[in-house]
Amino acid sequence: MNKSGKIKASDFVPQTRLGELLAKKDGPGILYLLGHLSVLAITGFLLHLSLDTGWIIPAVVLHGTVIVHLFAPFHEANHYTAFSSQWLNKSVAWFTGLSIFLIPLYFRYEHIAHHNHTQMQKEDPEMIPMAERLTGYLYYTTAIPYFYSNLLTLARVPFRLYNSMELKFIPNRELDHVWRQACIMCMVYIGLAALSVALETWMLVVYWLIPRFAGEPIMRLIRMTEHTGCPRVADILRNTRTVLTFAPVRWLGWNNAYHAEHHAVPTVPFHALGELHQTMGSQFAEIRKGYLHTQIHLIKNSALSDDKKNLENEAVIAQ
Repeated sequence: MNKSGKIKASDFVPQTRLGELLAKKDGPGILYLLGHLSVLAITGFLLHLSLDTGWIIPAVVLHGTVIVHLFAPFHEANHYTAFSSQWLNKSVAWFTGLSIFLIPLYFRYEHIAHHNHTQMQKEDPEMIPMAERLTGYLYYTTAIPYFYSNLLTLARVPFRLYNSMELKFIPNRELDHVWRQACIMCMVYIGLAALSVALETWMLVVYWLIPRFAGEPIMRLIRMTEHTGCPRVADILRNTRTVLTFAPVRWLGWNNAYHAEHHAVPTVPFHALGELHQTMGSQFAEIRKGYLHTQIHLIKNSALSDDKKNLENEAVIAQ
């Protein structure tokens, strides 16, 4: 491992084996994507059956959970590892980005900065410091701060209103490209809204927008398990967490539960992360069993953080 916290994969994985794991393929990504879209169709049909019944709330949440997990193929496609074909990576990044309101190229550069500066406050644009305290954890779980940031970004970028962090992680040469993508996305949304009004239909609201917002708190809980509470150090073996969970849950997240492995060797495609875990999983400090167990761990840590902060405030007052 070098001073920046980057590890040499060859220190943990034999070179020949690493070459096998790094191989990009179209097949697994296509199968995962077709499976994901099939489940999306099924949950959408269940939502349709639940209309005007007491089952509508769980149906909305279930359908929304599958929608927000489109972040998984979006994430992989922006790493250019979901498929070996570049046009497939870019096409899937566009489709899924439109579905969850994320600008593909913006996210790609934000995510590169996240990988380069994991858990380094003011450098890692995806860090969630508020979740390290119980009040912040509960607030972040509502997804309100996420949507405030997410939708505000989508509204700002078409006007070229970049903040200082964005100007750090987006190369100057790509600012116009990011701007064009944001403009196209906004025009698509305006077009869909106009079409819905013209056809006098609420289909997009019922089957997409409401479930998409309802499902996001579940994604926030999952995203918090990746780094929240891990040490704020450059050591990649300590600052990222892997969660060992049920195969269907792992499948829906395109193996992103093997998050420490993903950060260790980001160029390993999602379909090979399970094999990478078998090879080097024992090297990581944060391997936890199940998302429920991990959330309990995060809540306990955040509560302790609140207690520590209260004691510090009382000490200041006493002085």
